Amino acid sequence: MAVKAVAFDIDGTLYPNWKMKLNSIPFFAFHPKLIYKFGEIRKDIRNLETIEDFYTTQAEMLGKSLTISSEKARQIIDSYFYTRWEKTFSRIKPYGNVKKVIKSLSSMGLKTAVMSDFPIGNKLDYFGLNDLWDVEVSSEDSGYLKPDKRPFLFLSEKLGLEPEEIIYVGNSYSYDVVGSKDIGMIAGHLSSSERDGSIADFTFSSYTDFMEKIKKFL
Repeated sequence: MAVKAVAFDIDGTLYPNWKMKLNSIPFFAFHPKLIYKFGEIRKDIRNLETIEDFYTTQAEMLGKSLTISSEKARQIIDSYFYTRWEKTFSRIKPYGNVKKVIKSLSSMGLKTAVMSDFPIGNKLDYFGLNDLWDVEVSSEDSGYLKPDKRPFLFLSEKLGLEPEEIIYVGNSYSYDVVGSKDIGMIAGHLSSSERDGSIADFTFSSYTDFMEKIKKFL
């Protein structure tokens, strides 16, 4: 089945992860307990098989962890993680060749998409990568987080394609590679070296050689 779309994770995939960590130091320094607790409940959410309402579940879990009401927890999530932290990305630049790669894919008649675990918000505007995509979604829109198969099925549905027609690219082996392969997508792993026993269809270390790596799938 021919490839008809290439989809990308955002965080750590369209830009170097170290830039986010460096620019987030002030935010993390002022809210260490909150950052830790939120990170832990996000890990727990990934292990849930059934979620009736993602945002309610997330708020209830954080509220329980911080011993506050779920309503207060939801306000904190919206204020700190979906608003304040997002501003950190205004100081981050994407990988140099990313824009060129996306435009090249579009010129070849391929659909392009992004799917991040967090809401996309203004990130693509900050990166200068807005108006380049056919589909922009967060895994949260599906009600689940990667590597659950449902975010990837949701992405496939939004693209109007079968999973086998989509290349999904990400920097996280556990979330991006494992999740996309679980439903039959072609998985590209952004990594400095190939993982032993990797199930990724290809591994690349920079966007300079990305186009060369995907030629055999097009």
